[in-house]
Amino acid sequence: MIAEAIDTALTLAWALAGWVIFLATVAAILALAATATGVWGVRALRRAVKAPLAAEHAPQAPESTRAAKRRPTPSWAHTQPLDYEEAA
Repeated sequence: MIAEAIDTALTLAWALAGWVIFLATVAAILALAATATGVWGVRALRRAVKAPLAAEHAPQAPESTRAAKRRPTPSWAHTQPLDYEEAA
């Protein structure tokens, strides 16, 4: 009779330990998911607030910009494609 009581107590202890491990795993997964979601939300909120502020303080292009001066083509540059058939 005492052996049955000890056997039952051990079985219940192992079952309780299994549930504790299972629930701890589920809690850890939920905590990591909540942390990741919170970090993602904070980053999205920071970008949403930061973007208009950055646009306000961005340097503006000058209203009148001079056209870039075109460089002359050097004398050694081929301006027209070579006709290789003519040379043959």
